[in-house]
Amino acid sequence: MPEPSTQWPRRALAVVLAIAALRFAILMLGANRYGYFGDELYFLAAADHLDWGYVDFPPLIALVGWLLRHSTGVSLIAIHTVGALAGAATVFLTGMIARELGAGVYGIALACTGFMAAAAFWVMQHLFSMNMFEPLLWMALACIVLRLINTGNQRLWLWFGVIAGIGMENKYSIAIFGFALVVALLFTPQRRALAQRWIWIGGAIALAIWLPNAI
Repeated sequence: MPEPSTQWPRRALAVVLAIAALRFAILMLGANRYGYFGDELYFLAAADHLDWGYVDFPPLIALVGWLLRHSTGVSLIAIHTVGALAGAATVFLTGMIARELGAGVYGIALACTGFMAAAAFWVMQHLFSMNMFEPLLWMALACIVLRLINTGNQRLWLWFGVIAGIGMENKYSIAIFGFALVVALLFTPQRRALAQRWIWIGGAIALAIWLPNAI
């Protein structure tokens, strides 16, 4: 597959930004409705007791809650703006992934529209919880892997490690992605990455970011 250009076609970029803006707008239309969900109050309470981890979740969501409490406040609009921004960013990543796979303007638009049609993600990104970040982080890792394959730039494993480490501070399920990726590498020509130092440094970065929570 030829390496995609680092420059977005203008029409493709315009389409992706328009769909991302639409997602943000729709999520914000419902941001102050329905009141606080029980789990949201739980995570906001954790924000008053910052720690490196809690009984049933890692610390990232509590840190975000703490930042909100000490900046915009924790109104329904404030906490749901975070999810709306995550939703818009996920649409943009969808476009990036489609582009890395060789899609043109139509294919990129179709991929982003398909993501918009997935009902589960609307729920995830309406509620203030770890789940609003999970699709964003998983797709960021997938995008990095695709870019790495297309360019052969092994240094991208360093960014993979950073995002994977942040993902482990958000929700442990991202370890499933890491396990599946290692298995996939072993069964494809991309296993040559295991013979280079960059993937191991990336893994060390992810471990270092997660280590305080693990301890």
